[in-house]
Amino acid sequence: MVLTTFLLFTAATNLPAGTAKPIVQQHCAGCHAIKVVTSKRASKQQWASIVDQMVSRGAEVDDDDIESVVEYLAANFAPAKSGSSVTKSHAPKPVNVNTATAAELTAALGFSAQESAAVVSYREQNGSFKEWTDLAKVPGLEARKVELNRNRLKF
Repeated sequence: MVLTTFLLFTAATNLPAGTAKPIVQQHCAGCHAIKVVTSKRASKQQWASIVDQMVSRGAEVDDDDIESVVEYLAANFAPAKSGSSVTKSHAPKPVNVNTATAAELTAALGFSAQESAAVVSYREQNGSFKEWTDLAKVPGLEARKVELNRNRLKF
């Protein structure tokens, strides 16, 4: 428990500065590996939708804080603009779930080692995935992690 808390704290402290950083640390890092949050690139509208989904699933974020969380995430984790200093090589790359190893799934998508192994095992037994919703059939894989990464999945 102490190691888990330390790892969550260490990962969460790597977030960019901002007024909503403590809220993201407390309410997002409690359920997600911070890498899941920081690897996602979304517009303000997309972040608003994601935050609304998380709140509807039980994230305890005060109504007064939701807008500041959305602003913080959109400012720090927006899609790279063409011609910006963020190059394409720094943008999260799509992950082909039909060819990726368990280690690659863990590193790229923030799945646990057990979840990644379950994806590979399921794929080997049942064939290729056709769309992101097919991953919901994998026993032991948290649907919210798949949903957060759905725009990065390749088939």
